[in-house]
Amino acid sequence: MKLPITIEYTDGTSETFTAQPPEFVKWEAKTGFTIQQAGEKMGISDFLFLAYNSMKRNAGGKAVKPLEAWTETVADVTVQEIVPKVTGEEV
Repeated sequence: MKLPITIEYTDGTSETFTAQPPEFVKWEAKTGFTIQQAGEKMGISDFLFLAYNSMKRNAGGKAVKPLEAWTETVADVTVQEIVPKVTGEEV
C-alpha cells in the first residue's frame, strides 16, 4: 500500500511524499491502531507523521529537521488516494 501526501510549505514550495509500509509500521507502533483502522482514526498529525517519515527515509541518512520543527514549515496538506498493491491476478 502506498499513500501519496503532498506538503505545501510556508515558502510556497510543495513536495509529494509517498508513505509506504515502513511509514505505516511506525504509525501503527506510535498510535496503537492498525492500518485497517486508519480511515476512521487518522487526522492531520497522522498524515504529517507519515509524510515526515517518508521524507526522512528518502533522505538517505542526510540530516533532516526534527518533526516538530519541520511541521512549523507546513502550510497545507493534501492526501491523495491510496494506491493498492496490484496482485498477479490483476496484471
